[in-house]
Amino acid sequence: MCRLELSLTIMPKQNYSTKKVLVVEDNLGFINLLTILLHEIDIHLIESATDLRSGLEAFRKFQPDLCLLDINLGNGLKDNGVLLAEEIRSTNESIPIIFLTANYTDDYYMLCRHVRPSGFMNKELSRSKLFHTIDMAFLNIPQQNGQVNGNGEAINGSGPEESPQLHYDSKNFFFKIGDQYKGIEKDKIAYFYSKDKLTYAKVGKRNYPTSVQLKSLEEKLFPHFQRVHKSFLVNIDYIASINPKEDKIEVGAETIPIGYAYRKSFLQGVNLLK
Repeated sequence: MCRLELSLTIMPKQNYSTKKVLVVEDNLGFINLLTILLHEIDIHLIESATDLRSGLEAFRKFQPDLCLLDINLGNGLKDNGVLLAEEIRSTNESIPIIFLTANYTDDYYMLCRHVRPSGFMNKELSRSKLFHTIDMAFLNIPQQNGQVNGNGEAINGSGPEESPQLHYDSKNFFFKIGDQYKGIEKDKIAYFYSKDKLTYAKVGKRNYPTSVQLKSLEEKLFPHFQRVHKSFLVNIDYIASINPKEDKIEVGAETIPIGYAYRKSFLQGVNLLK
């Protein structure tokens, strides 16, 4: 049961009237309640959808500034807000995503953290709670050359720090460590992963950073390295097991998720004997 509370709390005067918000929620009644609250905080450009497919289509057409996604869209693992968030993140790294849930748990947090949500909101909403969560999401939008304020305007900054470089030949990658380049055999790299605007090569227990993007590495290393997730490019020789039902693979002692956007191409690219 969703409860709507009207609040007279005085809130900061931020102008969000030009912001577009996408709501993906399978409960039409809650969409209506949420729309009322969004109007009260001066957000009127709202598009809604009730499942993953229509939500993804709405995202592509509407081009929102913020996404409010229900974690559980009523069809289990095949149709939920996390899969939709993965699709969104594959094309937009910085858009704020806020998850809606009636029962927030630690399990939900672990399920969602890899898509870097801006926050979680319990469905027992108040106007002030909604505003504060959205306001904080806009305040924390990353900007390539600095930060943005609550209205999405750029704030002057020094920009990102210089990132480590990478060179490679047919057999080796050379990672810049200090003033030198350390050679690592390509076949010794279990996988590459992206985090905080850098890419890392996993070699045993070591992580070697580089500024080269996963997409560039994928184009260079395919098919020996397969993209399984927006944040992971895996050496297929290191895959110990594949679990299509739970959308995960085992690489050594580590578990790596299979992203919805990469699931079909990855599973078609490996030999699964039934």
